[in-house]
Amino acid sequence: MMVYILLSDFVILLHLLWIIFIIFGLLLALKYFKISFIHMAGLVFTLVLNLGGWYCPLTYLENYLYGLYDPQLPYADSFITTNLQKLIYLDLDEVYLRIGAIAWVGLNMVGYALLLRRRRWRHRGIGHSS
Repeated sequence: MMVYILLSDFVILLHLLWIIFIIFGLLLALKYFKISFIHMAGLVFTLVLNLGGWYCPLTYLENYLYGLYDPQLPYADSFITTNLQKLIYLDLDEVYLRIGAIAWVGLNMVGYALLLRRRRWRHRGIGHSS
């Protein structure tokens, strides 16, 4: 049973790191442009999930692992799982979370459009020196 607890801790930690990457990935892309391709793919994935009304595959994996817990155990969840769940699964109506995620994707796409525009402007300026 301890293995399932460790696996669920790992999955929920991975889930939190993914969410942090989706939130702050544009900032990383400002410094490391190649990261932007992974981040944009993650944003598209987030958009598809939220428009389709689906949940993240990591949520399904977490639920599966929780289903393997023995309910007879005095502590069915670890400290990590209990506290990270509060960060990942906010106590808000699902509609608001989905609208917020879609808006966040849109805002990031605007940010990427500005980033690409800046990169093009910078590259054009280099070739036209007086």
